[in-house]
Amino acid sequence: MRTVSRSGEAGRRWLESLPTLVAEVCATWGLEVEGPARHGEWGLVFAVRGAGTPAVLKVTWPSEDGSMERAVKALTLWDGRGAVRLLRADTVRQALLLERLDSTADLSRVGVEEALPVAGSLLRRLAVPAPASFPSLAAVARRVGTTLPQRWEQQGRPLSRQVVERAVALASELAPSVGNLLVNWDIHDGNVLRAEREPWLVTDPQVLAGDLEYGVAQLLWWGLEEIESSGGVRRALDRIVDSADLDADLTRAWTYVRTLDYWLWGLEAGLTVDPPRCERVIESLGRVG
Repeated sequence: MRTVSRSGEAGRRWLESLPTLVAEVCATWGLEVEGPARHGEWGLVFAVRGAGTPAVLKVTWPSEDGSMERAVKALTLWDGRGAVRLLRADTVRQALLLERLDSTADLSRVGVEEALPVAGSLLRRLAVPAPASFPSLAAVARRVGTTLPQRWEQQGRPLSRQVVERAVALASELAPSVGNLLVNWDIHDGNVLRAEREPWLVTDPQVLAGDLEYGVAQLLWWGLEEIESSGGVRRALDRIVDSADLDADLTRAWTYVRTLDYWLWGLEAGLTVDPPRCERVIESLGRVG
């Protein structure tokens, strides 16, 4: 993990506290750790067993944005339908006990011809009415529309002014009429795992209330190289739209706004791979939109 480089001394202290924290959670929940930890960008996952049942214990970086609480609410609402089943949660310790899936078999193990319809169908299945407490996509659209021009200037105008102006106009048009569905906007290859009770299940939800079409863009970024060699962005969007029963025009609009927002965020964060991918997606959307 890049916890120390990202969070400095606070990150170091958190990492040093993990053995004690994990031991406390395991003692409280009657768990036995079965193997070494696996790490992601923001936390650790341990294979554990409690009362003879295989599970995983996930411990994440303590955020103050409410994302853990929203994830718990979403997993509780879904109750295992299309998503990993939540067994227990401790939001103070930022710990989740989840059913164990096959961590060696995510959606990247199959080609985009299979992966895109699977992701689209899961996106639709998870679209239940959003709790009133969830942040609205309207606020996201207003933030993006307001900040894009300045962020574009700060990054040295890395793309044409027309692209920025189009994204700003789209965000302004979209904000007033957003829906109220629970949107998991981080479904991608690495967050969809093989399971026994269903072929594929979503993990690690990132959710808000809004239009389901907002949850499509990352599917293009993650699989872009194969998408480009398998019919291109136009065909990929059509497959996702069909499998998730989405509005095609709304999908293209939200994907354009999200891709430009992520492009600039990637430049701000020093990413080297994703911004060029975003550029290619924007170019393709300009041809299809």
